[in-house]
Amino acid sequence: MKVLDATFLVDYLDGVDATAEYLLAHEDERFILPAPAYAEALVGEGNDPNGDVAEAKAELSWGAVYETGEDTASLAGEIADEIGPQGPFLAGTNGLIAAVGRELDTPVVSDDGDLTHEETKKVVDVEEY
Repeated sequence: MKVLDATFLVDYLDGVDATAEYLLAHEDERFILPAPAYAEALVGEGNDPNGDVAEAKAELSWGAVYETGEDTASLAGEIADEIGPQGPFLAGTNGLIAAVGRELDTPVVSDDGDLTHEETKKVVDVEEY
């Protein structure tokens, strides 16, 4: 199982080869799409004059959307606290995505500089694509 962040989903929808290559290399895995990451990708489609939300949903249908709630939010805050001032500032979405990875005890797959930051990787299992 792998947790995919918003950057991965947006890149996938934009046809970035590295995302398709990653999925093919891990075709036996189950892919988790945290609801905040999924929302960010779909909102991006909705904001794009040429975007198609229904098509984007269909293109991401291979992933399982994972709902976040109060426990995930609390865990996101704890992760930010563990990273501390020496690391990046995790915005709400990235914090929730990191928390989903920890909740499920599985890596977060990202190319986002805040999630792939050395200090973040000390407290969250992150794989780069």
